[in-house]
Amino acid sequence: MERMNTQANPMAEGIIREGEIKLEGLEFNTKFWAKDPTLWKQDKESMDFIVKFLGWQKVYNWTLERIDSVTAFAEDVKQNFKHCVIMGMGGSSLAPEVFRTVFGKQNGWPELIVLDTTNPDWIGAARARINPAETLFIFASKSGGTVEPSSQFAYFYDEVKKAGVKEPGKNFAAITDAGTGLEALAKKHNFRKTFINPSDIGGRFSALSFFGIVPAAIMGVDVKRLLTIAQEQAETFGPEAPEKGNAAVQLGAYMGACNVNHSKDKMTLLTPKDLATFGLWAEQLVAESTGKEGKGVVPVAGETLTPNFDYREDRFFVHLSTDSEDDKRVSAIAADLAERSYPVFTIKMDDVYQLGAMFLLWEIATAAAGAILGIDPFDQPNVQDAKTRTKNLLAELENGNVPAEVSAPILVSADIAGEVKMETLAQDLYSLLESNDYVALLPYVYPCEETEKALLGLRDKIMLRTKRAVLFGYGPRYLHSTGQLHKGDGNNGVFLILSAEPANDIKIPGHHYTFGQLCNAQALGDFQALQAKGRRVIKIHLAQPLLESIKKISDLF
Repeated sequence: MERMNTQANPMAEGIIREGEIKLEGLEFNTKFWAKDPTLWKQDKESMDFIVKFLGWQKVYNWTLERIDSVTAFAEDVKQNFKHCVIMGMGGSSLAPEVFRTVFGKQNGWPELIVLDTTNPDWIGAARARINPAETLFIFASKSGGTVEPSSQFAYFYDEVKKAGVKEPGKNFAAITDAGTGLEALAKKHNFRKTFINPSDIGGRFSALSFFGIVPAAIMGVDVKRLLTIAQEQAETFGPEAPEKGNAAVQLGAYMGACNVNHSKDKMTLLTPKDLATFGLWAEQLVAESTGKEGKGVVPVAGETLTPNFDYREDRFFVHLSTDSEDDKRVSAIAADLAERSYPVFTIKMDDVYQLGAMFLLWEIATAAAGAILGIDPFDQPNVQDAKTRTKNLLAELENGNVPAEVSAPILVSADIAGEVKMETLAQDLYSLLESNDYVALLPYVYPCEETEKALLGLRDKIMLRTKRAVLFGYGPRYLHSTGQLHKGDGNNGVFLILSAEPANDIKIPGHHYTFGQLCNAQALGDFQALQAKGRRVIKIHLAQPLLESIKKISDLF
């Protein structure tokens, strides 16, 4: 199979060559495929950790060997269910979301719903779309203990029972590692199927394992074809391929050299609408892998692309190109940027089934960028703090104590080191910005069409006013994506967290707290974790009606 088609303007070409020279000096291709941890770290503890998380390199072979069991299960689901709900976070949800949006609903196959939230309005909207008796729920978690899908399981298991299903466990399947609490839960409740994934694959590198492939098969994607093309494409950037001209190495060289040699750490993804969710997946992969030890490549996904916009010097661009009608618009913007000497690197996907190869390409590239940055791209050392703080808040709720911060005053409790007045919110946020900063807008809300439009409008206002990269991520999804970068980079972010009162809260069976309280505890836990890391953060609690509250905030900017 031919190499994946790539193109770079002269500015990007020079940067790529710098990175390739660095990777050649590190013997990247040889050491990477030999699983040599010295590419990234030299201390024993780090090396021992790294070698345990390189199982993804040729996972397409492992999955292909088991593809018959996957497709047989998909046929069973097709015959018995109208919907399939994926309950997972981060690496367990983002690849399925990419498959869902790129391939769309396949005729005769179940509709896929990806639920990576604790927001009760979001969960309630999903519940309204389905008949629980005719729905398969997949509990996807590497660790088996992730709070979001665990809470969703408690709720939907109860809903399946209420629907009169005699064996409610048959409406559930699991994807997890061996020996987890989820595997035990699946046995206890007699789940329809449990898929055991290799334990040497981290969540964000799991797209071509069971975590991505099982949901894809259930919605009717030809997963054997997808994996076979990935396998064939791997030959062009695998162990036998040269480093020069290798698309995966090129991308990694580009990311690493932009960051280290040129102080360009904001990687802006230029994606047509049909690949928009791939940007979210790449965002997690890059942010969680590189954002640590005071370093990081900052991926900017889903930003409004404005023709002739004057970006700051900290930007570089990756254009993911397709044959779609919308890509004509995006390609024109990419061409304009290239002509104005911004670095632009284009990767062309000629066939939708090259998506599997695209996942692999980005995974290898991220490992290569990590080698240039001198960090371990496979750990996430700063993620646990927010989880621990949330857990402590939930323990209070279980004991019947409701911390004031969780049941926050209506509309505007803004918190930072010192008081923030709502009438000066915009000025206060702008005043926090320093030369190399980005802004992160982090709403814990349900993105119905009007709400999302208003939030993205606020994002645009901040971007146009400051000319800064503005990251955007729904909570708690971003905690499993860019959350590591927020706390692990060089303190280059200013954060605006928007928690909210739910329109309709939902009790979580078996607990003394609601989804709304859980969601707000997660927002508060992250706020506290960011504060503890010395980050510049403002948190605002929004009242209902939510749209009106968002517009009030937006009007201040």
